[in-house]
Amino acid sequence: MNYKEQSKKSKNCNRDVESDYECIFHKNNKTQRENILFKHYIKKEKITHFLGFSFEDDFVIKEILNYEYTYLKFEDCIFYKKADFSNFIFNSKIEFLNCKFLGDILFLNSTVNANLVMNRNYFEEKIINNKIFKGTNVNCQSFKLTGNTNLPRLDGITFSKETKFILRDCHYISNYNYIGKVNYTIAEIQAEKIHDDKNIGYYTYYERKYNTINRKDFANYGEYLISKILNYVARELMGYGEHLSKFFFYIISIISIFALLYMLIGVTTISGQILKLDIKNLNTVSLSQFLKMYIEFWYFSVITFSTVGFGDMTINGIIGKILVCFEVLIGITIQSTWAALIIKRMFR
Repeated sequence: MNYKEQSKKSKNCNRDVESDYECIFHKNNKTQRENILFKHYIKKEKITHFLGFSFEDDFVIKEILNYEYTYLKFEDCIFYKKADFSNFIFNSKIEFLNCKFLGDILFLNSTVNANLVMNRNYFEEKIINNKIFKGTNVNCQSFKLTGNTNLPRLDGITFSKETKFILRDCHYISNYNYIGKVNYTIAEIQAEKIHDDKNIGYYTYYERKYNTINRKDFANYGEYLISKILNYVARELMGYGEHLSKFFFYIISIISIFALLYMLIGVTTISGQILKLDIKNLNTVSLSQFLKMYIEFWYFSVITFSTVGFGDMTINGIIGKILVCFEVLIGITIQSTWAALIIKRMFR
């Protein structure tokens, strides 16, 4: 029997219960006898869709699921105590959707031969450091963990060469960012193993994002600060295969910043006119005049960045020439990277 609840928010269900009584599957504060009956009815009715169930006692799958099933779905459930899925062979699809695990959850030494989905689940902070999949062998085609909060460590899990592991949108409280780094590293390794190029960039980006740098690991504050800055820069420059819009934003920003610097140094047009922003008399320059002049310098910055160089403008002074060389080098590097990303997307 596949159990279905009428409404996610309602505790009423389509099971036959006496009036003024609440379904035992959804009832809170069950007695010891009701918890025994709770497990008994699951076995008796051979339930596979646990929708809105309230598990107030330990749930040990080997003790309860002694019947054949085509799939298992735990949806909008609350596990108040231990949810133990250890030493079990999953031969059919299993899903955990929008569940709350307020106690331990374990998949130790289990075998997953069918697709597994964990989506929008919440895990208690106290179990974040637990290796819940230690010794588990995953042999399915898809192992998907998305939108989970405080997802525990995935160390010890073993994937087959055919398993596509999807790890997306996991959220951690700030003290446990390093768990995110561990999990995204595991996802990156599996993506590289199966040549999942579409997700490698994403995992690399978030592995860097969750990289934790602690002050206690450095001899002085200067080293710590430099490491923080370099980590931030590395994070921002990674994963552009998945963030082309962000990449484009940085291109526009670089061009705009160099345009401002060229305004201060000045350029000479092909007609011999010198264009330069007079800082001393800045208060005499109207907004429209400033914008018109900035557009001229933005144009010069664009043709310098792109290495087109029409020759209708030349930079003034040695500092200006150094800036132009620097922007050209940045432009060449970014253009080649941009081309590689576009080609990579096309091949996908």
